[in-house]
Amino acid sequence: METLKKIDKSYINKIRNAPTKSGLVFEKYGKSSNINDYTDKEVTEMIYGLYIDKKMILVDGDYFIDLNDVTEIICELEQATYFTKPSREDYKTNRHNAISNIRTFYVRNYWLITNSEVHGIKKHKITRLLYKIGAIRQGRNNFKKLYSISNDYVAFQKFKQGLYPKDLYHPIKRFINGLFFQDDYKISNFKVESDIKLEKGI
Repeated sequence: METLKKIDKSYINKIRNAPTKSGLVFEKYGKSSNINDYTDKEVTEMIYGLYIDKKMILVDGDYFIDLNDVTEIICELEQATYFTKPSREDYKTNRHNAISNIRTFYVRNYWLITNSEVHGIKKHKITRLLYKIGAIRQGRNNFKKLYSISNDYVAFQKFKQGLYPKDLYHPIKRFINGLFFQDDYKISNFKVESDIKLEKGI
């Protein structure tokens, strides 16, 4: 399980001193209606909108969905940077998109797809949430509107819908599955949508 981005202790204490003004919905989705029954770690989770006991998560649209109802995860891969700068010939052969040549992935969004509609939709964005909790990083310069994920594994992983980079699944694996289910592959119907055709290697 990965560690969530820390929240200042003074802010946690402020919530403990005035829980009804905190905006947290622990009385509805938490394990207890008494804020003092929660550890600082659990209060931190709730501040981010993560209610582990009830498997409820606050998505970017500021509403909750039940992770037990999630059927698919989609990652939108938009761009990548390379160890070796692509040549004109590489663009013809796609050699530059060999997994071993990818330095960093830049994603637009992560989505959770539910079986049932919530607020009239089944596709729910969690990109902002993943950034806030420290699962992905903000891109810089030309990539400032995207989120960066390092190609640390330099490998593909087989999923139901195809072979996709292991690193792109990692935020879901550790910060959703690991945190809520203590099972890295509880929600594993994963798909990467992209115009980039990644290659195993040349």
